[in-house]
Amino acid sequence: MKKLVLGAALVSMFGFAGVAFAAYSFFGDASVVAGGNPGNAAEIVSDATGAAFGGVLIPLAAPVAWADFDTLSLDYNITDDNCGGGSPRAQVRIDTTGDGVSDGSVRIALGPSPNFTGCAAGWQSTGNLIGNEDAGRYDYSVFGGSPFTTYSNAPAVVTAGQVVGVTVLVDGSWSAAATGGDSEQTTLVDNINVNGEIETFDPPPGPETKDDCKDGGWEGFGFENQGQCVASVVSQSENH
Repeated sequence: MKKLVLGAALVSMFGFAGVAFAAYSFFGDASVVAGGNPGNAAEIVSDATGAAFGGVLIPLAAPVAWADFDTLSLDYNITDDNCGGGSPRAQVRIDTTGDGVSDGSVRIALGPSPNFTGCAAGWQSTGNLIGNEDAGRYDYSVFGGSPFTTYSNAPAVVTAGQVVGVTVLVDGSWSAAATGGDSEQTTLVDNINVNGEIETFDPPPGPETKDDCKDGGWEGFGFENQGQCVASVVSQSENH
């Protein structure tokens, strides 16, 4: 299902890939574009002369214990210019107080360890970041842990906490390594796997019958009203 809300650099959409997360939202300079792996992707930009950061937030429908959060991966393509300055990165939002609200994020660097610069061109897969023991990939400093360590060195406050969401963030416009000197870093991301549910940023299939448009169903297909949804079904049937 898809829902678009325009505001101050915020776009909210219903996730298309399952029920583990209910919705994703964009912040800063981020949008859905063609050229994904395959289909659509999220394009996230950090520009020193504009929005200094951008990202996509995927909240979980219900908190998951750190020990039960076993999958996080994504595909990424840095189109301008490189990785560096800790960007791009994934962030796992942790609730440490049991109120369902994030108290901070575990930061996970993307790119080749241990420097996280010199990313390969084109689409790359992170593989499963959960359990990853690459030197320096994990940053637990928000929770009093090491800023340059591995998954297994999570501090007790994290291991006792719950995961409430995931963010993919680009904010490297300040870094010459990331921008090549032009103060802009642009990254495409796709196929974000959050505990087995995958966000592809692709639109859902259209309605197959008029009943699919009833009871608010038209909203999930991106139509402005039920009549527009029904007209789409009629048009499809006439063309087949």
